Amino acid sequence: MRGLSPLIQARRSTRSTLLGRATTEAAATPASAQVPIPPLVVPLARGLYQNNGASPWYTSALMGTPGQSLKIALDTGASFIWVTSSLCPPCSCQHSSGGRFVYQDSSSFQWVDSDPKKVSFGPWGSMWVESGIDQVKIASGAPVPLEMYLSSEYSGPQFAQLDWDGGIGIPSGSDYADPSTAFSIAQFMTDGLMDPNLPYVSFGTDAASRTGSVIFGGFDAEAIDPYSGIFMPWTPYTAIAQVKFIWTTPLASYSIGSYQTTNVQFCLDSGSSQFKGDDDIMNSTLAQIALSPGVDLALSVGSTEDGTQGQIVVPPSVYNVTIEGGPDKGDTLPQFNPLGLTDLVLVGSVLLDQLYTVYIYDVVDNQGYTLSPVGMVVFNKKNGPALIQTRSKKPMTIGSRLVHRA
Repeated sequence: MRGLSPLIQARRSTRSTLLGRATTEAAATPASAQVPIPPLVVPLARGLYQNNGASPWYTSALMGTPGQSLKIALDTGASFIWVTSSLCPPCSCQHSSGGRFVYQDSSSFQWVDSDPKKVSFGPWGSMWVESGIDQVKIASGAPVPLEMYLSSEYSGPQFAQLDWDGGIGIPSGSDYADPSTAFSIAQFMTDGLMDPNLPYVSFGTDAASRTGSVIFGGFDAEAIDPYSGIFMPWTPYTAIAQVKFIWTTPLASYSIGSYQTTNVQFCLDSGSSQFKGDDDIMNSTLAQIALSPGVDLALSVGSTEDGTQGQIVVPPSVYNVTIEGGPDKGDTLPQFNPLGLTDLVLVGSVLLDQLYTVYIYDVVDNQGYTLSPVGMVVFNKKNGPALIQTRSKKPMTIGSRLVHRA
C-alpha cells in the first residue's frame, strides 16, 4: 500500500472559489471523480462558554422519524457517536442544553444492543450507554442511517455545563473509529456524501457572531491567509492506550514566561475548549500566569510551505476567557486544565476560534474506502488576529489528493 505525497506535492488551485477546490488533470482522475461531489457544509452555532473544558459549538441535527431537533457536537477528539436519550432517568443526564432523543417516538429507530456498557471520554468523564440505529440529518439533503450510543446515565459538573445533547466523533482514521458505531468519514464517501478525492474536514468559527461551519470534502479558500499556513503531520499519541483516534502532532516547544518544555505531543480537538493535558505543563503554565498575568504562550509546531518551523503566539486576551454560563459565570479565567494526559498539550475552541483548521486524510480504495490520517493545517483568518507569526514566501497548498488503490 502506498501513501500519498506530503502537502508540499499538492497542486495549487487554478481558480479562487469557495471551498478551495484544486484542479486535477482528467487523465489522472478516476472515472468516479470526473463529476465532483459537492461539499457537505454543516452550519455551527455557539452556546454559552462554560468552564467545563467542552466546546460551546454544535450543529442542530434532526434524529429519528419524525426528526427530533438536537444539538450535536462535531468532535475530532472522539471516536464514536452518542446522544442523551430517554433511557436516562429524570434525575440523571442533566446538562445545560437539556435535549434528549426520545427513541420511542421514532418510527425508524432500531435497537442494536440493549445491554448497557460504559464508554469513556478519557479523564474528562464517562457514561453508560445502549446502542441503536436511526436516521440522522446534519445538513441539507436526505437523512442517513447512523448507529449511535444512547446514553442511559451520566452525571457530574462537566456534563451539567454541556451545551450539546450529543456528539459525532471524527476520529483520525478508519482503524481508530469505534467499531460499535457506524459513522465514519469513509462511510460518508461510500454513501456519496463526500468526495473521496477531497478528503478534508475543515472548521471555521467566529465567536463574535456565534456562527461557523464544518465542511466535509472542502475548505473555504476565501476565509484564510494562505501564506500563514502551518502543516502539522499526524503522529499517534501512545502514552495512554487506545486513544490513537485523536489528532496529534509533535510539538517542538511550549514556552510561557520562564517555563519551557520540548518534544511533547500537540492535539487539535474540536470537541474541547481549553488548553488541557499533562499535569506538570498545565500547572506550570498557571504558575507563570500568576507571576506575570500579561505573559504570552508560544508554540513551535509543524512547518510552513517554505519548510521553516511554524510559530504560534497565544496572548492573554485569547487564553483568558470570560465565562458565560454555569457556576463561574462572569469570571475571567485562564483556560488551562491539568487532566493527567502525560506529555500531551490538547486545545480546542480557545485557540481554534482564532484560526481556520483543516484535517486531512489519506484514502485507499480496496473495494471500500479506508482512511488514515495525514495531518492538520492551520491558517490565520483573513482580517483576523495573526496568532501564527511565521509567514511563507509561497502560499500553503492543500490541493487535490487522488484516491489510490491497495
